[in-house]
Amino acid sequence: MEDVIKTTEHDSYSVEDDDSLHIASKCWERMTNAAVKTGYREGIQDGVDSVLQEGFDIGYKDGFKTAFTLGKYKSLATSLSPTLKHPADVATALDKTRRGACWICSVESQNKTFNTYENIQFSEILNNQRIYSAAVINRLHEYFEPILNESGIGTNLTL
Repeated sequence: MEDVIKTTEHDSYSVEDDDSLHIASKCWERMTNAAVKTGYREGIQDGVDSVLQEGFDIGYKDGFKTAFTLGKYKSLATSLSPTLKHPADVATALDKTRRGACWICSVESQNKTFNTYENIQFSEILNNQRIYSAAVINRLHEYFEPILNESGIGTNLTL
């Protein structure tokens, strides 16, 4: 019977062990909560980054095509006779080529604040920008096409 009553040092249980387990449990809980918060933050940041990157890629591609076409018209306008007077809307579009055919810029220039548009979905802003860019390019095309045809110059300057 003596063997059953006898305990080893590994089998002994004390209040110290209970405190150690409690401290370890609290420490583990803090580490897990920190890992969850960090993972959550990183997940949100990755989502934001991917959306921003996608928007940037779309804007860059569209912006480059529009700017390249505007550059062609700008160079055409400067190579024409300096005495040629352009209509006001064409002159404005050519003067503002450094900003491109920017829908948001045109809204702001009409003394409207962009805050009015802050709740608009990205797809709607993108669509408005594409429509605006196409309208500017089409107007320049309508104006310059007869001039180019008179000169016997054939071009494809539309988007």
